[in-house]
Amino acid sequence: IKASVGVGTGSDAFKAGIEATMQALSGIIPEKKANALFVFGSAAFDQDKLMEGVTEAAGDALITGCSTAGEISSEGFFTDKSVVVLAIASDQMQFWGALGNHIPWNPKQAGEDCANTLEYDSHGFITSALLFLDILSGNGDLTLSGFVDRVGKDFPVFGGAAGDNLLFIETFQYHKGKAYKGSVSAVGLSGNYHSAGVALHGFLPIGVSWKATRSSGTTLHELDGKPASSIYEEYFGEEHIAELQGGLLPKLATAYPLGVFLPESNDVVLRNPVFVDRKGAMTFTASIPEGAEIRLMISDIERGLETAEMAAKEVLRKLEGRPPKAVIVINSIGRKNLLGAENDAEVQTIQRILGRDVPIAGFYSYAQIGGKLGDELPFQNGSIMIWALAE
Repeated sequence: IKASVGVGTGSDAFKAGIEATMQALSGIIPEKKANALFVFGSAAFDQDKLMEGVTEAAGDALITGCSTAGEISSEGFFTDKSVVVLAIASDQMQFWGALGNHIPWNPKQAGEDCANTLEYDSHGFITSALLFLDILSGNGDLTLSGFVDRVGKDFPVFGGAAGDNLLFIETFQYHKGKAYKGSVSAVGLSGNYHSAGVALHGFLPIGVSWKATRSSGTTLHELDGKPASSIYEEYFGEEHIAELQGGLLPKLATAYPLGVFLPESNDVVLRNPVFVDRKGAMTFTASIPEGAEIRLMISDIERGLETAEMAAKEVLRKLEGRPPKAVIVINSIGRKNLLGAENDAEVQTIQRILGRDVPIAGFYSYAQIGGKLGDELPFQNGSIMIWALAE
């Protein structure tokens, strides 16, 4: 297994795509050809032009990935308005691509279709998968559950939700050189390889406990019989009510997500609301069940860096001594805002543990996939997901 990373920048999306892809391919010596390209591009780019540039240089490599809310790489650490390409070549493993469309109309069917394609094309030989999906236009939990229903609950699935630089309007998913919306793009892996992934969040509860008393779909209407946004209004003060309804909520919520406590496993799933209406109902990218215990959550820079270190060490433990050949980091947009100037330090922490020379590519996302809570494979918000590939 050989891997390399390239980074493209500038205002010309087509040139940036070519630049990043050529740089990534040039690091795979001597073949300079890849089996798969993982592409993470800024939403500021013209997405069609970006994909044209990547495809121009990609050869016959499988292309997957998505738009971002910030890019991560071992070449440039944390960047904005760039495209990061991870090229992987191997003579002992195979990569299979699939796309599930129409998340706005049938999110679960999109996940099922994606899994069915992977299973069919690989003749059932895939042994793990990475997913990149849109969660703004439909229920992310349902898309994920549709995929898992087909591959099985014990099947290793990792990935994350595409971003659009905190605009929360539309995101893009990459598949075979095209940029799609309202979709899930997946890559299945088969052959002789080892991989491991870990997702951790590092947030702690503050304030009092609330109970979800009315919820429907991805909308939480009431907490303790009050409008759901009251949890923020009571903590930050009434002066924030107009700001919350005027669009401040997504920025506030990435720094202070809600923790959904799961009594059966003593775990906490973080949820970031992306919209609040005039009545105080909050919309999420996944559902919050009625009766759930809800707490406001908080973290800091020190704990954020400790979480990255813990996740990297756990990945290394799961690889059982095998050195990583490639690493993908899917990080929360909340952690990007939390760490600020220390974002580069986070990548350096991962390098210190997994290897100074290991190629790293990734992005800041609206949700992360990886790590079971009980029997479920949940979406996480506010977490860092580190996935590593080894021989």
